Amino acid sequence: MSRLKKIIASVLPGIFLIGYNVGTGSVTSMSKAGANFGLDLLWTVLVSCIITYYLIILFSRYTMVTGETVIQGIKKRIHPGLAITLLIALSTIIVSALTGLLGILAEVLHVWSESIMPWEISTLAWSIIVGLLVYVIIWVGNYAMFEKILAILVAIMGIAFIATMFINFPSFSDLMSGLFVPKLPEATEGSDNSPLVVIAGMVGTTVSVFAFIIRSQIVKDMGWNMSDNALQKRDAFVSASMMFLISAAVLITAASTLHVQGLRLNNVAEMIPLMEPIAGKAALGVFVIGILAAGLSSHLPNMLVIPWLIIDYKNEERNTKTTYHRILVFILTLTSVLGIALGFKPVFILILSQACIAIVLPITIGSIFYLTCKKSLMGKHVNKVYDYVILSIIMLFTLYVSSLGIEGLIDDLSSILS
Repeated sequence: MSRLKKIIASVLPGIFLIGYNVGTGSVTSMSKAGANFGLDLLWTVLVSCIITYYLIILFSRYTMVTGETVIQGIKKRIHPGLAITLLIALSTIIVSALTGLLGILAEVLHVWSESIMPWEISTLAWSIIVGLLVYVIIWVGNYAMFEKILAILVAIMGIAFIATMFINFPSFSDLMSGLFVPKLPEATEGSDNSPLVVIAGMVGTTVSVFAFIIRSQIVKDMGWNMSDNALQKRDAFVSASMMFLISAAVLITAASTLHVQGLRLNNVAEMIPLMEPIAGKAALGVFVIGILAAGLSSHLPNMLVIPWLIIDYKNEERNTKTTYHRILVFILTLTSVLGIALGFKPVFILILSQACIAIVLPITIGSIFYLTCKKSLMGKHVNKVYDYVILSIIMLFTLYVSSLGIEGLIDDLSSILS
C-alpha cells in the first residue's frame, strides 16, 4: 500500500465522524444561526470543535487502554441502569432526528427540483426515495463500504460549502469578532425557535454524544491500543478541523448573504429561493449539492446508531445484516417517512433533538470523567491535572448550554401550547 493510501486509510474513522456530525442537522443549525444572528455565534462553532477534538481523544484513550467501549464501561463499572437509560434517551433522540433529517433533505430536493425539472416531485415522494436508497445501502453494505461512501460525500460537502462561503466573504475584522468575542444575541423576529435553542442545537450537533460513543466502538473494532495514540490523535485533529471549516462555512454563507439582506430563516429549504438572486443560480447549485451530500452523509450513520448501540450494550459483533437488525432499520426508515407524511415540522423537530443531545451530553461526559479518573482502570494513562481542569471547564460549559436548551425548549413549548 502506498504512503498516501495508508494516510487516507488511517483518517477514514475521523472522516466517518465528520459525515455523522456535519449533516443536515449542522446545516440547519448553522444556517439559522448565520441568517438570524450574523457572525455573532461563530465563536460557538470554534469552542464546540475544540471540545470535540479533546473528547474524541479522551473517549478513544479509554477504549485503547481498557479494550472496552464507553457503553460497556458504564454498564460494567458504573451501573447497567445508567447504560440502559442512556440507550433509551439516545434512541428517542435519534428517532426524532431521523424524521427531521429526512424531512429537510426531502424539502430541499423538492424545492430545487421544481426549478430544474419539468414535473413536480413531492416532498413525501423524495423522502421515500431517499429512505429506500439509504436502506438498500445498509442492506448490502458493511462498515468499510460505509466509510468509503461517507468519505466521498464529505469531500463533496466540504468543497461545496467552502466554495460558496466565498460568494460574499465577510471582512476580516467581522470574522475575528465573531470567532473570538463571545456574544449572546437578542431574539430575532421570523424565527420559530429561540436563540437559546439555536445555540444549544449548534453545540448539540457538533459536540455530539453519538459521535463519541461511535468513536469508542470504532476504536475497539480497529483494534487500536496506546501504541496507536499518535495516529488516533492525528485522525481526531483532521476530524475536528474539518468539522469546524465546514460548519463555519455554512454559517458564514448564511450570514454574508441572508443576514446582510435582513432575511431570516425558519427552514433550510427557504435558503434556495432567498439565496438565488444574491448568489446566482450556479453558486446556489453548488450549495444545494453540499446540502444533499450533508444530508446523505448524516442520514446513513444515523440509521445505524440504534442497532450499533444495542450491539455495543450486548458486546456482540457489529453485524447489521442479521434479520433482526434489518427489520429494525426498516422500522426506523418507515417511522421517519411516516413522520413526514403526517406533517411533522422537520426543522423544529431536528433542532429540538439536537438541543436534547446537549441535555444528555453532561451525563455522558460525567461518566467518562469518572471512568478515566480510575487508576485501577487507566493505569499510567489516568487523567492528569490538566485533564481535570479541561473536563471541569467542559462540564460547566455543557451544563450551561444544557440550561439554555431547557430554557429555550420551555419557551418554545409554551408558545406552541398557548
